[in-house]
Amino acid sequence: MPSHSSCKHCGSPVPADRDDEFCCSGCVYVFDLLHQQGLDHFYDLKGGLSLPPVSPQSLRERDYEWLVELGRNAAPQGELCLALQGISCVGCIWLIEKVFARHAGGLRVNVDVVHGDLFFCYDPAVFDVVAFAKDMQAFGYLVGPPREGEERKQTSGLERRMGVCGAFAMNAMAFCLPAYYGMPADFVFAPWFDMIAAVSATLAMLVGGSYFIEKAWRSLQAGALHIDTPIALGIIAAYGGSIAGWIAGVPGLKYFDFVAIFIFLMLVGRWAQQAAVERNRRKLMRDTSIPDSVKLLEEDKPRPLSALKPGVRFVIKPGQSIPVACRLLSSQASVSLEWINGESEAQLRDEGQLLPSGALNIGSRGLEAEALEGWPDSTLRKLLEARRPGEFRDLKLERLLRWYLGIVVIIGIAGAFWWALHGAGVVQAVQVMISIFVVSCPCALGVAVPLAEELAAARAEKLGVFVRTLGLWKRLIRVQRTVFDKTGTLTLENPVLENREVINHLNDQARCALRTLVTGNLHPVSRSLFDAVGPGELSTNEVHEVIGQGLSFTDESGHEWFLGRGAGADALLSLDGVAMAGFRFRDELRAESLNEVRTLQERGISVHILSGDRDAKVAHIAAQLGLKNKDWQAGLTPEQKAAWVTEHNDNNTLYIGDGANDSLAFDAALCAGSPVTGRSFLEQKADFFFLGHSLRFVTGLMDVARLHRRATRRVFAFSVTYNVVTVVAGLMGHLSPLAAAILMPLSSVATLSIVALTFAGKKQTSEKVSLAEELCPNNQTAGHLATL
Repeated sequence: MPSHSSCKHCGSPVPADRDDEFCCSGCVYVFDLLHQQGLDHFYDLKGGLSLPPVSPQSLRERDYEWLVELGRNAAPQGELCLALQGISCVGCIWLIEKVFARHAGGLRVNVDVVHGDLFFCYDPAVFDVVAFAKDMQAFGYLVGPPREGEERKQTSGLERRMGVCGAFAMNAMAFCLPAYYGMPADFVFAPWFDMIAAVSATLAMLVGGSYFIEKAWRSLQAGALHIDTPIALGIIAAYGGSIAGWIAGVPGLKYFDFVAIFIFLMLVGRWAQQAAVERNRRKLMRDTSIPDSVKLLEEDKPRPLSALKPGVRFVIKPGQSIPVACRLLSSQASVSLEWINGESEAQLRDEGQLLPSGALNIGSRGLEAEALEGWPDSTLRKLLEARRPGEFRDLKLERLLRWYLGIVVIIGIAGAFWWALHGAGVVQAVQVMISIFVVSCPCALGVAVPLAEELAAARAEKLGVFVRTLGLWKRLIRVQRTVFDKTGTLTLENPVLENREVINHLNDQARCALRTLVTGNLHPVSRSLFDAVGPGELSTNEVHEVIGQGLSFTDESGHEWFLGRGAGADALLSLDGVAMAGFRFRDELRAESLNEVRTLQERGISVHILSGDRDAKVAHIAAQLGLKNKDWQAGLTPEQKAAWVTEHNDNNTLYIGDGANDSLAFDAALCAGSPVTGRSFLEQKADFFFLGHSLRFVTGLMDVARLHRRATRRVFAFSVTYNVVTVVAGLMGHLSPLAAAILMPLSSVATLSIVALTFAGKKQTSEKVSLAEELCPNNQTAGHLATL
């Protein structure tokens, strides 16, 4: 793989076609802006951390009407909480505070990095909320409507459980220690110490233990076995034995400190797992191009989408998706169907023609239309409400857990009977059984596996990939087929400007005029030109769009600037009718797509293209990638894409797409990923999303999955050895509550060390795994060799 210099702003690899040490024009703009405004201390605070690239599209003109409405409904003293996109380090927090401080009327600002929220207080009479949002946007930070409460409910619930159970664990441990250090049973406070330890363990059981017991019970009801099942068994056995031992006055049965500490450690592990994916989920805000309300022609206030019925007339805002199939009432419209069929070219519609549900209004003006169907029947609603299957069921793990639980229960009961038959008494027999159940709890796995997930996610982030779902690594290991959408996935979202040097030859006035013309328009050519010219100074005069012809505005000197089609060029910039510059465009594959496809095929993974675009375009891209005719399909509807994946999927398909027409295929695939396009609907349901213009991450992500598998197998091997040794000790009657309390954290430390060392030795590990797979392709023996 060729070496890449790093972007001076974000640290991402610089594309081969750029020679300015930046990965995109967005990073150039923000880098210059920080230095011009004396805010370059940001880079000192950032240090060597990598940032997400500043997409030029994120710096385009945005609709802040929702923010104006939110400000009107804010508390009288001026308080707002908004979703925040783009924060990644302490430098970001410092920069946001500096930007806020220079706005008159700003009182207090707080950036919640964990939940991706921005909370600020202000004087409504002075502070301009929209101006602050635009100032933030200039530095690459986007604000959006506040997130729904459900989005953080699960992790915040775990945080509360974890904090409370941590206090209970400390209490239980503190009041059990005196007995371990020889406190006499007749000491005046001994009963009180026992009672406090029992109460602490009981509260930990109610607050934290119930979480695992409930999940284990639900999995059993569903006919499945979850890792929480052996955890719940150990918790119940230890707590039940402890209560019985406390009531009967048998010290050897009291595991109160073990119960509380074990519950706390398991909660920490579970929280770490979920917090990692929740953090990535919050990196992207809700897609504001998808309407959540609609303005009817006869009314001033917005109505819910359910108000759309056949015959109802409504308004479609610029940059907004069309919610239902409708008839155009405006004279003309320019729409994009790339979400529906993958075709990126703008489509012209005249008055009376049909506008399909899911199309995007890429014009600069609002449209009037008459609904031909209700919201419940619309294609957009069906695509939005499609849901990916639930948590991936690992049937091999379930079979393993079934055998594991059966063996543990049989050994525990058999051990108790053996001791009882040899005259040890009921108490000693019960203690042996409980000790076996306790030490068989997968505590080591419960804390080590989350660390493996975190380290794997960190490796993926270095590739520009952000994981959104638990279980992705197990799914990636199974992948034997990779399916790509074409437009925006294999190819770049916007056409590429072939003659970029023309931009460099424009004077400042022409660059400002070109930027003014394209900044508020979503036509693919406008988006590409904005990427090329970059953000900067704009004219305040209004831009007019002549549908199907071009864009124009009159500058302060009375000169007319026009951007439209011209002879010998795909787009022509003219001043008072005189040509100033001609621009040519082409569709281009993402960087290193060919190398990735070849590497995937060398690994035995088949590669396919499913597209809604025309045959000729798809055939051209397939030929560039060296794919055979049987490996690509064109002109497919969303339903046909999903049907193809369902027919060919043997629980081993990775699907990568970027449009709403890929939504149903996402649901049919084993796992799915999406590029960040700025319209984050699909990113919000993908297993992972990726940044940048390259596809070189695909095989790298699969390498990370193999590394994750290697770490978890090593931890499992250690856990089996540990359990065998401790179970034997328990059967011999040598495992006291104190020994169990000591061994539990020691085993956790050992497994954490195994995971850390495995990821630290990434290079050597990857070579061994690759060698094993070469020796035994498509064979389970390869996995066994890689584990050795």
